Order: sequence, then C-alpha cells, then structure tokens
Amino acid sequence: MLSNDIDEFDLLKIHVQNLLGFNTLQYKDSYLRRRFDSRLRLLNLDSYHDYWEILRKDQEEQKHLLDELTINVTEFFRDNSVYAILQDEIFPQLIKQKTGKILIWSAGCSDGKEAYSIAMIAIKKLGKDKALDRVEILATDIDKNCLDRGIKGVYKSKPGLSQTDIARQLMFIGKPKYFFDIDGDIYTVKPTVRKLVTFQHHDLIDDPPEKKFDIIFCRNVVIYFKRELQETLYMNYYNTLNPGGFFIMGKTETLSGKARELFTPYNSNERIFIKI
Repeated sequence: MLSNDIDEFDLLKIHVQNLLGFNTLQYKDSYLRRRFDSRLRLLNLDSYHDYWEILRKDQEEQKHLLDELTINVTEFFRDNSVYAILQDEIFPQLIKQKTGKILIWSAGCSDGKEAYSIAMIAIKKLGKDKALDRVEILATDIDKNCLDRGIKGVYKSKPGLSQTDIARQLMFIGKPKYFFDIDGDIYTVKPTVRKLVTFQHHDLIDDPPEKKFDIIFCRNVVIYFKRELQETLYMNYYNTLNPGGFFIMGKTETLSGKARELFTPYNSNERIFIKI
C-alpha cells in the first residue's frame, strides 16, 4: 500500500518545488498524488518519505519525476471538430477582418503537435507563401524537452503514436506528404510548416507574453491547476486577447471566476469563447 500520510505528501510537495523549481503548490493534490504514486510504484516504495530520500540524491530520478509532472497527452488535430471550426469559420473571419498578421498562442503546447496542426490549417486556407505573411504562431511550454522535440518537428510511432494513429489524425489535412517528410513510421514536419511556429519556454503561472493575440489555444492544461489559479489564468488570457479574440479550451474544462462574465460563447460544445 502507498502511504496516505498527509504530512509526508505535503512535505514532498515542498521538497520537489525547492529541488526542481516546479511550482507544486499551484497544482491540484489529486494530480500530484497520481504522478508521485506512479514513481513510487515503479520503484516499489511504500512512502513519500522513502521516495524523497532517493529523489534528493538521484539526478536521473529527478529528470523522470519532472517528465512525469509535465507530461501532456497530445496528438495532431485532437478533437477534429475544433479544427473544422478553426478552418471553416474562425480563420475566414480573421482573414477578412484583419489587415495585419493573425497572432495565435498555443499555451501549454507540449511537443508542438497542436501548434503544427494550427499551422497546417493556416497553410491549407491561405497557401504556403500567404500563410507566412498573414499568420504567426507562438508555442509555449514549461517542459524544455518537449519544446526541443517541437522545434525538431520529428515524430515517431512511439511513444504514444502508432503509424496508424498518425495516419488517422492527419486525414483531416488530406495529403500528409504536403506537410511532412514521411519515412516509414517517422514523420518530419516540413520547413514551410515549422516557419510559422516559434517555440518559447514559458511557465503559464508567470506573466503572459507581451503580444496581443487573436486566438489563444489552451486545451487540457488548466484542468490540472487549483481553482484560484485557473481563475487567474483565464483573466490573463482575457487580457492577452485582442477585442473579439477567440479563446479555445479543452472539452472537459469550464470557465470560472470573473472570466465567465467577460467571454461570450462562440461554440459551447467545442468550448470556444470570444472576448467581449
């Protein structure tokens, strides 16, 4: 049995924050327990205290835990219906309304699949040259390893993806070879797609980027944070959007706090809102 000692758990949270610089106090306890307990089971340990004794001395385990804490489930065109609305409704509106660049923020971008999915939609709508002139995508995450994978734009069948899975996801864009160099089960994002995306290390808890965006994607990220922080982040997104800008959430997430009065639903089923 894993230890249920609340004092040990709280102490481990503090130790991890001090050791790894990961702000555990902002995350839900249920999320942290799942991540901690996963490492305890793997190491066949019974208490958080025993785990801390290993963690504080073992740099490899520190890397493993940080990977565990920052892991995000991601795939190309996750929830195709959201990208259908982006392609058929949101992009046409912004292309018509804006004369300058359309600025998009993929917040909590993980390894870049979301940002590249957006970039592929932009190219599909505008063509390669015009997309470079009209669209700029900022992809940010706290996990530097994920960012490095995103910058390289190379995706293999494992972990988390099979060749069949990738093919299914990419059916949305029609011709994957237009956007990827494909070698067996290895998909490399073409330079024309990568040029649309700028990757940047960023902690959502810190100050948001200085730019004003037309679209913010923050999907299946905020759900892990405590309610108070969720409300703060929603207001940060509100303040970072241009008037009439679109905020796109995960399907299991809900607006809370003051932000509920400051966004109006554009498509409630897909969790897409507009800044009032």
